[in-house]
Amino acid sequence: MVRFKIGVVPYLNAKPLIYGLEERRDEVDLFYAVPSALPKIFLDDKLDVVLMPSVNYFRSKNVYKIIPDCSISSDGSVESVKLFIRAPKVEMVKVVALDKNSLTSCVLTKIILWKRYSIKPKYVVLDDQGTVNDEGIDAFLVIGDNAMRLSEEGFHVLDLGLEWKKLVGFPFVYAVWVTRVNSRLFGVNKLLKDAKERGVKSVDRIASSESERVHFEKERCLRYLKESIKYHLGEREIKGLEAFYRCALELGEVCEGVTIGFNEW
Repeated sequence: MVRFKIGVVPYLNAKPLIYGLEERRDEVDLFYAVPSALPKIFLDDKLDVVLMPSVNYFRSKNVYKIIPDCSISSDGSVESVKLFIRAPKVEMVKVVALDKNSLTSCVLTKIILWKRYSIKPKYVVLDDQGTVNDEGIDAFLVIGDNAMRLSEEGFHVLDLGLEWKKLVGFPFVYAVWVTRVNSRLFGVNKLLKDAKERGVKSVDRIASSESERVHFEKERCLRYLKESIKYHLGEREIKGLEAFYRCALELGEVCEGVTIGFNEW
């Protein structure tokens, strides 16, 4: 039996996609890495399938195929992708610190500040999150479990999932399963869809186990997994992906001529 090598992220929001795979270790090997690292590992031909940041799909011209029916998305407030702002008004932001572990959320930040607030500040990428206390930084992006953990006191906070919904009216897709366009991984579509369905049905159990790891109350984890994060990839999510591509293309963040194509296997 072929064992699929699958790249995943270590965040709470991905657990419902991964939960069903962790129960099938006879069929898969899971490799954990932050979103910014996974595309490089994938390009080095060390993985068969990866949970890829959406922006990276559009940065490589038609070399990937998306696994149907699965995504990490939000349709409004996402809770785990936030821009913390020190300036009195968003329009006064001059310097923004981006999270080095993120890719899609960094581009989303630029789109929101440009399209909704008509500003194009200077962006810096920080290796050390502690340096966000630098007085020269007016705002900083935080993603994943840390975004939910960080106190909002003293900041004006933009939930970028909600900001996107207000901008375009469609869900935002943060990541999708992808494989290479020339791969023939028979059964991988069903494997990942079945795992997603298993995980979605098991969110109560996932919330219980993850609450101990991330040090959140179970109820908060459960609400986040059931209300803030979505796992489908339907017509509205695809329209959201297309809108993101158009905006990112205007900013020069992605390649021209990329189409959305799906794996058939």
